[in-house]
Amino acid sequence: MDILHVLVGGVWAGWTVFMAALIIPSARDGRLDVEALTWLTGRFARFSQIAPILMLLTGGYMVSQGAITDAPLNSLQGQLVVTMVGLWLVLSALSNMASRRLVAGIEPGGVEPAARSAAKSFYVAGGVALALLLVGGWL
Repeated sequence: MDILHVLVGGVWAGWTVFMAALIIPSARDGRLDVEALTWLTGRFARFSQIAPILMLLTGGYMVSQGAITDAPLNSLQGQLVVTMVGLWLVLSALSNMASRRLVAGIEPGGVEPAARSAAKSFYVAGGVALALLLVGGWL
């Protein structure tokens, strides 16, 4: 379960950073067409819906097996886990919101305006994803 948990979290966080750092700027600059951006964002959105569920299941399993031995706020390890859960919730909301905003804006305005409109959400989601990776690495 540890390996699956870390793998899903790493792919999800990495893909979020990839969207923020490469896909959104490319779309904003007109280097991606409607079909490519819609396809990429659709795959990201689907994974961003599945990943939190997998993270919850695998993380819950690890906790049930004694991954946290103290009360969550009585140790650094517990505090880091609580921080990761908070970041996980924020990333889940942001990644889904950003994807929906991007896809919804493509048809009426085109790729460039849609990417500009969704950019801030993706940038914040990318920052949260990096923070999640840092906290996870510290843990």
